[in-house]
Amino acid sequence: MTDPVNLDNLHEMTGGDSELEKELFTVYLGSAEECLTALHANQGAGGEETWRTQAHAWKGMSLNLGAEKLGGLCATAQMNHLAPPDEKAKMLAEIEAEFAQVKDFLKDKT
Repeated sequence: MTDPVNLDNLHEMTGGDSELEKELFTVYLGSAEECLTALHANQGAGGEETWRTQAHAWKGMSLNLGAEKLGGLCATAQMNHLAPPDEKAKMLAEIEAEFAQVKDFLKDKT
């Protein structure tokens, strides 16, 4: 099984500065929680644009971190921002499951 986060790119960008990486992980996790809250709140009619922008933001953060699967799930959510609420709920369940793995992976590194 591969790790939910590939830290190679991040290590390269930070020059292996573990303190900077810990700070980035903390910022990422806080921002991701905000995106998750926003996605939950905007599954229904009228929330499509917020759903799209939050999924887009989370996608970018995740890909920059190296959480490629989570980034891909967020990209799918972004592209399907006009999907009905039941489909969004399924996408969100997948995102949450993968995010749980990312959080678990990062907890030892923060």
